[in-house]
Amino acid sequence: MSEGEHTIISKIPRERLNQIAARKLTALAVPVRLAADRETLEGELLFQGQVLHPASGAPIARAHFVVVGHDRLRFTEPPLSALDPIPFYDAERLSALEQRVVEELGRRAGLLQDLAARMRALGLEPGFDADRLALRAVAKTPAHAFELFAGPEGLRITRVAPVGGRPFEVPASFRRLDLARYHALGELEAELAQAAPELERLAGERRERVPAPPGGGGLEATPPPRNALTLSALVERFGGDAMLAPNAAVEVLREFEFGGTRYRFVATREVGTAFRARVIGPSGDLWDERFDLAAFPGTREVVAAALGAAQPAPQPGGAPARIAEPHAGEIWVMNVVVEAQGPDEVRYVGTDIDGRPYGAARVLKRAEFEAVFASDRGGWRLLVLVDQVQEGSVIYRQLDRQRQPIGAPRKMASSILVANFVPEAASA
Repeated sequence: MSEGEHTIISKIPRERLNQIAARKLTALAVPVRLAADRETLEGELLFQGQVLHPASGAPIARAHFVVVGHDRLRFTEPPLSALDPIPFYDAERLSALEQRVVEELGRRAGLLQDLAARMRALGLEPGFDADRLALRAVAKTPAHAFELFAGPEGLRITRVAPVGGRPFEVPASFRRLDLARYHALGELEAELAQAAPELERLAGERRERVPAPPGGGGLEATPPPRNALTLSALVERFGGDAMLAPNAAVEVLREFEFGGTRYRFVATREVGTAFRARVIGPSGDLWDERFDLAAFPGTREVVAAALGAAQPAPQPGGAPARIAEPHAGEIWVMNVVVEAQGPDEVRYVGTDIDGRPYGAARVLKRAEFEAVFASDRGGWRLLVLVDQVQEGSVIYRQLDRQRQPIGAPRKMASSILVANFVPEAASA
């Protein structure tokens, strides 16, 4: 889009852009709707088998998207969320739009192959991050280990682990590195060592900008508007055993006030009992996670954790319960129950902290299951290492059977962690 076209589009009201986009997507048989903010147009593409997951090769059946402008869509879930927005307005058929997604994945794969070759020539050992459609490598200096991600935007430092110190995340605004500038690994390591003090300063400034939870007042639910359709009204009229249609769209809203500021909880059903939820404050999202309904600890608990205002739940008799809190460096454990296993596959289901199965059963290839889950007293368990605790969330890494970290760091709400995992020290 040229600068002149962009200027014209920016002057068109958002509502009109949504109308233009909705008309075209409806013509392609793609249903759309307004998101919780009542401004963003969103929907879901159903693929016909051409779009394959870049890691497993399995077909991707569907993908949630939001509309950008009036003529492009941006996917919101990995791995497709790593792609640039896909133009759709000139597509004559849905199959043509699907083909564009396939071609964009192919272009990204070609770029990553080229980057991987250059990284290996430099002496780095790149690994593939399927969620981000990027390459990951680690460069070490005598004082630090640097996690690097390479993609279309260049080489980015994402995380720094000082020797004997606490790891920290690097702000995305920090400058990208150009692989072509380095002729030997030592040159890259020297620049990383030189940048380390600046990276630590930026990370410290970022922590200082995060406001502390406001004191006093507690967390209070805000009553719904008088004309709102509440869940209690539905139960009253239809009964508590009434069912939702299997694929019906559900969006649940609840508002809270804390320290004089209002926060909104929004949960959107994806499929079955799988939901995606957000806690939204004046400055944007404070929490954003997917979960199974059976593992969800409760709206108030999640909002309180996101605000750093979580309170211990009372036990019968009035004594406060002791809830374990995660700390950096701890290993937490989730036990799983194996329902069936054969020579090639294992079917298993997770358990909550009381040992009760929850959520849908999952199936893994036996070799993959045995590489990730550790055998323990006749059962199996999943281990995660807590790297950081921040803003009601934890940054963690999954551990393999040898207790070594695997994959990229991930983020989880602290409330979800304590609902489904226990500290290893307390699981004996």
